Amino acid sequence: MAILVIGAKCSLGEAVVDKLLSMDIDVIAEESSHYFRNQSVLKYTNCKLLDQGTGFSISFDGSEADIVVGRDIILHDIVPTRVDKWLAPEIRQWIVGKNHETSNSRFWLSVTDAANAISHLIKAGIKPKSIHMCGRREWLPEDSKAEFDMLWERTNQGQSGEFTAETLFGHQIAGMEPKPISYVGKQRPDLSPLHEILLDLTGDGWRPMVQLRTMFMTLIADVVNNVAEE
Repeated sequence: MAILVIGAKCSLGEAVVDKLLSMDIDVIAEESSHYFRNQSVLKYTNCKLLDQGTGFSISFDGSEADIVVGRDIILHDIVPTRVDKWLAPEIRQWIVGKNHETSNSRFWLSVTDAANAISHLIKAGIKPKSIHMCGRREWLPEDSKAEFDMLWERTNQGQSGEFTAETLFGHQIAGMEPKPISYVGKQRPDLSPLHEILLDLTGDGWRPMVQLRTMFMTLIADVVNNVAEE
């Protein structure tokens, strides 16, 4: 069985192609970048990466397919591995040193966790109907920014080799203080349909594993590297 992946030019689409290949599933995708990114996988496994063909399909650009991301799988609060269409507007502003006035909480989700779940759905040939996907934990805007700013500053100091004690030590994860029983946060998208499907497929259900600091650091590292190359 081969999987046709359409419009996989974003970090999430690339992560899905990579995951499928790591699962020994043949992939059809026209972008040559997938081949260069997965040379070692293709060299030591039996899976194939083809540039044309037919199969169970998923699209990331709105094209018609068995699964259309944005219609059949509705994603929220994705943290990409680079600056692309998934990047939240407040993070775009934080990168350039600006504040972004928002009162919106986020349920941040790594593209890695999203790609893992999507790949299991594709492998099983499941055609979901408007299921939602996001992280399980609510992050208040001030806590998200505190985490990002700390990691951004730590990265900048790492470039110069001049760390301060404030940056290196004593940074507990923001937002971990207990909340009053009366606290009512943002309504999280319903994850029950996704959880039930994955429970049947994997036995684990929907359990995002990548921590927010890891998500932010992966993104920041790519941003810093691209600036250094310019």
